[in-house]
Amino acid sequence: MPNFINKMMLAEVKTLVDASPSLIVLDPAKLNSAQTLKLRADLRGVGARLKVAKVAILERCVPESAKGLLNSKSTIALVLAKDMLSAAKVVTQLAKEDKISLKGGVMDGKLVDTASIKRLAELPDQLTLRGMLVNILAAPLTGMARVIAEIHKKKAGDAPAA
Repeated sequence: MPNFINKMMLAEVKTLVDASPSLIVLDPAKLNSAQTLKLRADLRGVGARLKVAKVAILERCVPESAKGLLNSKSTIALVLAKDMLSAAKVVTQLAKEDKISLKGGVMDGKLVDTASIKRLAELPDQLTLRGMLVNILAAPLTGMARVIAEIHKKKAGDAPAA
């Protein structure tokens, strides 16, 4: 029979997973407490959350497609995020330092492998992407403004002095 603490943990994790459109599964076994606190703070800074729980609890909460990512270890961590890109950047940095091992994730209901998470981390952030889009949209207008300015200069140079 499950105890009261496990029931509360199950309810909390279920609520977090249901509210999050994406999640990353990782093994935090190599992290010490200071590194775990730093990871939590970094994730909080990008709007994500780290939740460490027993596999038995997580199996009841994660989507069916993600259950294969949970192995037989006793505890696994979930990174729950609305912005998968920012969370992937934070988590991938630790994976490069061999502090954690990525298992995979779920993004918009679809299973995402470790390689895809690493590719997501290499993409520019949302603000940079918006800036790139503005530059692409503004380039033709800027070119047209330069052409009009040159035409105006030519006409002004060709006009007789009064």
